[in-house]
Amino acid sequence: MTTVLAPADYADIQNLVALYCITTDNADADAFMRLWVEPTEFGGYDSGAFGKMDTWQAMYEFEKHHVGPGGMANGKRHQSTNIVIEGVSATEALVTNDMLVFEVADVPFLMASGRYNKSVVVKTAAGWKFKRRTLDIDSGFFKLMEKVQAKDSA
Repeated sequence: MTTVLAPADYADIQNLVALYCITTDNADADAFMRLWVEPTEFGGYDSGAFGKMDTWQAMYEFEKHHVGPGGMANGKRHQSTNIVIEGVSATEALVTNDMLVFEVADVPFLMASGRYNKSVVVKTAAGWKFKRRTLDIDSGFFKLMEKVQAKDSA
């Protein structure tokens, strides 16, 4: 049975999901990590294609590289859609949302899509934070990467 959260909690969780995208787009790894629970409470991040991070520090190192010079997030715009929030308790919820990644530094196009399935978010003294996330990247991304690599090697 789903717990009904307060309206402010739903709004705060939606804002958390939006900030996840905006801090990545702004190449701000420190702000991105402030969206997560403390290192001792970190539950992990699994993105399949980008790897699995079991510790907060591994996630931080990944994000610094991801948004840093030469990282895959450069020149991209991330957007979350179809956000579904399921209350587990007054201090925990599951969030499912679709992720769209657009190229914006060159000719704009949708380059990747995927779904975050049942991310665990918890209410802390500092507000709602991510505890665990799993990203399932849609297969079309891999087909695009194969075409790009074939073009680059030709």
